[in-house]
Amino acid sequence: MDRRIRLLTLDESDATPLYMQLARKLTAAIEAGQWLAGEALPSERTLVDTLGISRVTARRALQVLDEEGTILRNRGQGTFIAPRFAQPLSNLGNFSEMVRPKGFVPTSEVIDTQRREPSHEECVALGLRPNDEVLSLTRLRKADTTIVSLDRSTLPVGVLSDVNEMGDSLYAYLDRIGKPVLRAVQHFRAAIATAELSRQLSIEAGEPLLLVSRVGYTHGEVAVELTKTWCINDYYDFVVELKR
Repeated sequence: MDRRIRLLTLDESDATPLYMQLARKLTAAIEAGQWLAGEALPSERTLVDTLGISRVTARRALQVLDEEGTILRNRGQGTFIAPRFAQPLSNLGNFSEMVRPKGFVPTSEVIDTQRREPSHEECVALGLRPNDEVLSLTRLRKADTTIVSLDRSTLPVGVLSDVNEMGDSLYAYLDRIGKPVLRAVQHFRAAIATAELSRQLSIEAGEPLLLVSRVGYTHGEVAVELTKTWCINDYYDFVVELKR
């Protein structure tokens, strides 16, 4: 028997329902790193045969983890540990630097670009005039094939005039042209998935999201990017260290 599964043995004398015991034990094992993000979790059949529980108990336990966003269930492929990424708020890092250490391949799919006049919010954030031009690009952020967020970045055309110039990473591009983001101000607020966001992120309309708005500054405190990121809550942990 797999040692990890043996540790999931349930206590029938405990008043807690068996499916909830199993859900809690699985969650604790995942948080302890016994199963890693992207790794397959034991199937319902394996849990039933190994632990001597009913199929209903196994199914309900996995349903709890599914609803909590701990696992991903792919029909015909199995049940996998959902990716979850910790982003320290004290460090200015990019998406790739957050995803790669977890063993996932980061990808960005550009789904829309617009060259246009800035909105009032963009004028204020980027220090632009209403008749200036900006380039706005919308990207799906993925860990392997799992969509984890949607970015909408807006930059003055003097910084980026053609998305084909950028390559795979916006921040790497800004580094190359000598306008690296040295400081950023971020704001966090709750959001709800609109019909458009639900289609883009492949989630249900009305699902809660975390909206992160960031203004990035380069040399001379010049604002070079305004990025809004709609994060699927299941995949993100924002971490801040406080000292006294």
